[in-house]
Amino acid sequence: MSSPEMDGQIAELGASLLTRVDELARRVVAAVGDEVEFYRDDPTVSEESLYETSVDNLTLVFRSLEDRREFDLSAAAQTGRLRAEQGVPLPAVMAAFRVAAHQVWQGLREMLVGMPTASAELALAATEKIWSGQDSYVEAMASAHREATMRRVIDDEYERAALVEALLQGRHLVDYTRWEVAQLLRMPADGPYVVIAAAPPMIGRLPLPEIAARLRAVDTYSAWRLFPDIHLGLVHVSSPAAHRATVDLLGRVATTPVGISPPFDDLIDTSVHMRYARLAMESVPAGELIREFDDSVLGVAAISAPDVTRKIADVILGAFAGLASDDQQLLTSTFHAWVAADGSVDDAAYALSCHPNTVRYRLRRIEKVTDRSLRVPRDLAELCLAFEIRERL
Repeated sequence: MSSPEMDGQIAELGASLLTRVDELARRVVAAVGDEVEFYRDDPTVSEESLYETSVDNLTLVFRSLEDRREFDLSAAAQTGRLRAEQGVPLPAVMAAFRVAAHQVWQGLREMLVGMPTASAELALAATEKIWSGQDSYVEAMASAHREATMRRVIDDEYERAALVEALLQGRHLVDYTRWEVAQLLRMPADGPYVVIAAAPPMIGRLPLPEIAARLRAVDTYSAWRLFPDIHLGLVHVSSPAAHRATVDLLGRVATTPVGISPPFDDLIDTSVHMRYARLAMESVPAGELIREFDDSVLGVAAISAPDVTRKIADVILGAFAGLASDDQQLLTSTFHAWVAADGSVDDAAYALSCHPNTVRYRLRRIEKVTDRSLRVPRDLAELCLAFEIRERL
């Protein structure tokens, strides 16, 4: 059979198939629903939507056969973009196209069987044309799906970054419910959360690269924002075990100081805990990299209004400035050990590995330098707050 004659018969098949578009589209919908798990179990794509895209794609396939021209891939590309926007995974869409191609081939075979004059040569030529079109359609759909998915990921990241920044700055998100905020951040709506602050090794350089993916590996959700002088993360710690796993992970990957806020339950409190995390980061002891902020009453009071509390510390501990730095550190550590020991000189001495009389001598020096007595409640309260401010700020 000559090529023009063969093309003519394929065109007739295309015209005949056009008359059966509605029937074949409904067969595609039924087959996809039976054979493709996503379409069977997930209600994202309705049967009506699947039917409409099937009609569009089949119409262009059969019209290309009828007109003897290159396949029009516009419907396939549009389907790829639409399914990406709906969140349908690419493998599921490709599987649906494969099922649709089999239904088209089945319809073609039925028509050839009903044509007494149809030759094996015509059947082979028509089948080759259909499967060639299938390859082109799948490629066009997949390319459009990937492009749309990438745009969606980029847009989502911009939105998440803006939302994280708004939470860190304490802005009231009046246009969002708590659940909408959590959904956009892709984390649970109920706490506890912590804020993590890490110091960049240089401006614009991530101190904790791939930290979100690393945390997901330990089943922890997070959202991050990089600023010139700090890398901040909002992290959902679902349990004490998740909190420990997060701290352990940071201890393994951190190369610069990292501060962790106390846990909190309401996203509205993110900005306050960002301050705690930053202060913990800025006060990481020498030789260490991780510090968790202690949410004691004194600790919170010490940083609640830094300008005011610094003034308080200067008034109470101003005379400390005249001591040598080693002396200041010695008296400060002794006071903290004594307070941690609930006022027990013996326990403080044990913690400091020194004699109790040494602790008593250092405490008397603190009283003399500050002109405050550890036996007077008001004086003791002032000293506790001043030393806390000194440590925090």
